[in-house]
Amino acid sequence: MSVDDHDHPPPPGAQVVVKGQLNVADEGFPPVPHISENFIPLSVVVSRLVENTYSELVNILETLPAANDTTKKRKFLNFLVHTRQQYIKLLVLTQWSRNAKDISKVIDVVSWLSGQKNCFSNVVWALQAVKQDLGSARLRNPDIATALEVFVLGKPRLSSFNYIPPKPLSPQTILDTLHDLNVLLSLRLALTDDIPVPFRNYKIANGRVTFCVEGEFEVDLGIADDDPNSRFFLIDFRYSFKPTSTVTPAIRATVERIGNEVLTTKGLDGLYDCLHNFTLSYKLLILQQQLVRLANGIWTGTLNISYFAERQAIAIQYWSEQPGRKAMAEIGVLQSKVLGVRWIPRDFPPETFAIDQDEMSAQTVLSQIIVYHIQQLLAAVQTVFLSSHIYKSLPHLITPMSDTKLKIELTPSLTTYLTVEHLTGRMVLEGTTDLIASAENALNAQTDIQSSTQILTNLRHLCIQREVEERVNGAGWDVIKVTNIRPDDIRQKYGVGVRQTTTIRQRHWMRGWFIVVTITDNAINLWVSEFKPADGGWSIAWNEPLGVEALDTVYSPEKLSQLAAVTSARITFHIIANCLQERNIPYEFILPPPDVHGSALELPSLQLDSSAVTKSSWAKSAFKLEFIPSDTEENRNAVIVTGSMEKSSALSSVSTNSSDVILDGQNGRFCLKFYVPPNHLILQQMLDRLSQIERAVSFIATLQSFNLKLEEVSLSRIVFEYAPDLRMTLTISGEQKMMLGLSGSNPHRRIQFFLQDILDNEGLRSLLAVLPATLPLLRAASYIDSSDVYFITHNPKSYRIIYYTQKHAIDIELRDKDGHKMVYITDSSGDIPGFKHVLSSIWNSNSPGMVGLETGIACEIDVAEDLLSRVHSAISS
Repeated sequence: MSVDDHDHPPPPGAQVVVKGQLNVADEGFPPVPHISENFIPLSVVVSRLVENTYSELVNILETLPAANDTTKKRKFLNFLVHTRQQYIKLLVLTQWSRNAKDISKVIDVVSWLSGQKNCFSNVVWALQAVKQDLGSARLRNPDIATALEVFVLGKPRLSSFNYIPPKPLSPQTILDTLHDLNVLLSLRLALTDDIPVPFRNYKIANGRVTFCVEGEFEVDLGIADDDPNSRFFLIDFRYSFKPTSTVTPAIRATVERIGNEVLTTKGLDGLYDCLHNFTLSYKLLILQQQLVRLANGIWTGTLNISYFAERQAIAIQYWSEQPGRKAMAEIGVLQSKVLGVRWIPRDFPPETFAIDQDEMSAQTVLSQIIVYHIQQLLAAVQTVFLSSHIYKSLPHLITPMSDTKLKIELTPSLTTYLTVEHLTGRMVLEGTTDLIASAENALNAQTDIQSSTQILTNLRHLCIQREVEERVNGAGWDVIKVTNIRPDDIRQKYGVGVRQTTTIRQRHWMRGWFIVVTITDNAINLWVSEFKPADGGWSIAWNEPLGVEALDTVYSPEKLSQLAAVTSARITFHIIANCLQERNIPYEFILPPPDVHGSALELPSLQLDSSAVTKSSWAKSAFKLEFIPSDTEENRNAVIVTGSMEKSSALSSVSTNSSDVILDGQNGRFCLKFYVPPNHLILQQMLDRLSQIERAVSFIATLQSFNLKLEEVSLSRIVFEYAPDLRMTLTISGEQKMMLGLSGSNPHRRIQFFLQDILDNEGLRSLLAVLPATLPLLRAASYIDSSDVYFITHNPKSYRIIYYTQKHAIDIELRDKDGHKMVYITDSSGDIPGFKHVLSSIWNSNSPGMVGLETGIACEIDVAEDLLSRVHSAISS
């Protein structure tokens, strides 16, 4: 019978045939569980595929117009192929859906069979567990052999296993037995010649001999009888080093078994070697365990441990975070058969040393290794540092404070200490400055000792540079960061050994002038330098050492003030020297010796030949220029010029009215003081002042040669009397000009312009010659000149008197005749009736000093005033 539907079960007792097979009827059995999870209706699949196809088609139609023909065809073809594949899959699903019930039954049966398989597997494993558990419940087989011995002999031959208690021994028996054993052991050891050296320290007590190996173990041996050839047997074993640990029963049993075997074959020598090797291995195990705890504790990340049991060694790699100083060490058995350390560094020769045998402390061993490494490292740094030819003479710069600390003198006032951290291997520089912190980072980034020394050297240079900048900045100096100086200029001007440079200056100095502090490996030098722009940077136009070789000697404010004064002097004298070279004036510098021992800085000076800057002989020998620094906050530095001059009472009478000029005519000395302007150009001031003195000396000599009375004499003003109650003032300016001055009532004011012209063009001597010759004429003019009489001056030698009312004129001229001055008075009006008769009596006068002419008269100077008065009276009346 074929059944296709569960809705119509077969009648009772019928056979069920499924797909041509005969099966047992399933009446009375529970149904197979139906599986319905994760099933999706076919209608949902169809609707979703249709919706997806429609959305993709709409998207294709919207995007195709923007593409070219080829792209349109490709996209549409891809859409068709993809859609066809999806609908083929849908077709297959639709065909399968026709047998959905049968397929669902198959799925249910497969799921049920899989569950049954798991049940059978669980039953098999449960039976296997029961089998294993039944093994412990098995009963032992009866001891037939022992039972026969009891039946035959009445007792077993084997031990009673303490089921039958032995007869107790008396204390005396025990003491006697132990005493006999002690005697036998003493005799036995006394007669034995091959006792190992480490076993020669022993003690006998309680019927046993105890061999004590210091720092390793103690072993108790005994004997079983009094036969000299009988072997020893091992009774007990203990460790004799720290940390003390109890020998476990398992280890004691193993040691006892192996020890008795070795005693049988190799005797005491073999026993010692066996126990010695065992103890060394156990010590290494203890150290390895301690090192592992350290590596997992405070040494995490810096310590790597490897244990090699086959060669009895522990490899330690410490400072693993420091690639430049990472080192290896091995703890193992040395040639002396004791534990020791083989130190295997990278930059130092290997070294071997023993460790404490009495106490196994990994912390102590590790500290011993690292301390030794630090000692070698710091000693190498000090050796390399002092091996340089630069620092051989400066051993105080780096000195050991202890085995693990170096004292480094960076500057006279700054010291740091170099140490190495035990845990990490980092080099540590004690200090809080950023330079020290940066140097510390650089030290830990380097990989060799030479680099460490160079870093410390650079740190010293930078600290010196900073200290210089801080000290001078605190004293009011400006620290200028001039970074674009050409390196070739630095090497050429300051030397090839310059490591750092610092430029400082005073604010009142000219632009481009600096003090350059150069720091070399073994010295600090100061240079006064002039910088000039060149190619976008600075070039060193001129430089000169200041003679200060130890800057710590000028750190005090007083010394810095002296340094500013010396530098200002060098700048001023250099500019003066350049001006002198332009004028071809010879000069000589006088420089002080170098300030090596910190004594007071001395100012330089300059010396000139007097004949090169003066024309007259008032000054003798040479002029000396000295710099006088300012003692006020105005920074008014000065230069004084001193020298010798001719002894003269005239110069002694010169009043300077200033402390800037001192003329000592009695002692033949002079001193001139000039304040230095911001541009330091004072040479022209000095030459003008010397020229002023020279003119003043020349004027005084000229006035004295005319026997004139000097009423006031200074370098800028001379007042002299050239006639009774008549004075003239000569003002001497620094611009090579002299101004003539007369009072308001002085007759010569009428011709002051002409006198000034004579003074400017012909000199003072010509002026002094004109004054007495013109004085009578000008005195007469003072009372002749009136409202209707005009006294006209053509020049100092030619005048005209015009009488406006009388229509008459008189000409007056000064002429030289036979070396004497003569005054010629002539009538320039011609033949005017009335006047000719009046004046003819005067023209024909034969008075002393007068010579009559046809139309005038000639007379000497001293009678000219009286003669003019007579002529004026005659014409006016």
